[in-house]
Amino acid sequence: MKNVVLSLKNIVKEFPTSKKNKKVHAISNVSLDIYENETLALVGESGCGKSTLGKCAIGLISPNSGESIFLNENIYEKKGEELKQIKKNLQIIFQDPYASLNPRMTVGEIIAEPIITHNKGMKKEDIKLRVLDLMEDVGIRKEYY
Repeated sequence: MKNVVLSLKNIVKEFPTSKKNKKVHAISNVSLDIYENETLALVGESGCGKSTLGKCAIGLISPNSGESIFLNENIYEKKGEELKQIKKNLQIIFQDPYASLNPRMTVGEIIAEPIITHNKGMKKEDIKLRVLDLMEDVGIRKEYY
């Protein structure tokens, strides 16, 4: 049986409007589990709440209610260094590819960027080996490094 890596429970997110007592209901009671070695793609019409759910899932924004449990830890209850450590392991690739991936960087450079950020002092050759391993894991040929 696979382990649950991320579990969203009853996520609700509303945004206030300029009209008194009016709110936009972006997410209504969404629950889902993401298991070890799985990938999730949120697909839907523009404005249906995909990005908002993703942001709630990794703690970029807080929901009005619900829980986001990452490796058995409720990320909404974490602060400071604890939250920073959790967020190092969470990432969203947003639907706008030009905002997500820099076309002036190679695939290897893009993958290496967070490794360098979160592993200060790691040797360049170790970074390259790690990037090549990750590329192989997802089926990207090493020529794209």
